Amino acid sequence: MGEAGAAFAGAAPYQLTLARTVAETLQHLSEGSVDVVLLDLSLPDGARLDGLLRVRELYPDVPVIALAGLNDESLAVQALQAGAQDYLTKGRMGGSLLARSIRYATSLNRMQMALRSLSFIDNLTGLYNRRGFVTLADPHVRLAQRVKGRFLVVSVDVSGLGGINTASSYDEGDMVLRDVAEVLRKTFRDSDILARLAGGSYMALALDAPEEKAPIITSRLQQHVGTYNQQTIRGYTLVLNVGIAAFDPEAGGAIEDLMARAVEERRAVRRARRSSRRLRQEGR
Repeated sequence: MGEAGAAFAGAAPYQLTLARTVAETLQHLSEGSVDVVLLDLSLPDGARLDGLLRVRELYPDVPVIALAGLNDESLAVQALQAGAQDYLTKGRMGGSLLARSIRYATSLNRMQMALRSLSFIDNLTGLYNRRGFVTLADPHVRLAQRVKGRFLVVSVDVSGLGGINTASSYDEGDMVLRDVAEVLRKTFRDSDILARLAGGSYMALALDAPEEKAPIITSRLQQHVGTYNQQTIRGYTLVLNVGIAAFDPEAGGAIEDLMARAVEERRAVRRARRSSRRLRQEGR
């Protein structure tokens, strides 16, 4: 910690408080004045993710850096999904790396807290808006580049939304948009990032999801859409067009580029669907 405090000029030294159990950690947090928690994932009363989940549940606004063992890479990734802002591997961190991780974790935590404000939320659906999605997704892109992680950007579009607004009403169209948000919440995990960009266009960031997971996500989404159509009696059938772009840690790329790739893939799927429908009609 002394090396970390000297890792960038003008920084005040860190004040380190040692807690040997999760219970002690929670006691210190209850007293306030804790800026960041370095949480060992092997504490006696909080092995694996148990301690992290307890800290996150009681003190969601305090940034957490998970400390994992040399052979616990998968556990460290799970810690990110469970709410940690970053992770470090015990035995492999020096002062400079620790300082960078603290700066990253506190910065990400500030952005996550800012996203709770209405300026980042879509009022109709309660999902993030475009600004919120890009702001929250960008640090995950940079983290994935650093740790060679993988994730998927998923573009979803409501087919025929204009027709629903015209045939029924705009109130009915708004109901569809809210229902699609619920379908997405059922499809993706709590740790994933969901947004409504504009109109019937949505975007999702599926964390720690390799390219092989794309068909699974698409299938799960269509299953929830099918359930919605069976349970909801309306004058239309809900159809969602889906496009997925996979992040390649070797190639990198900004979040906006990945979003554009996912949108283009979604449009290609829609064109293929229209072409197939036209061929079937001509066949008759």
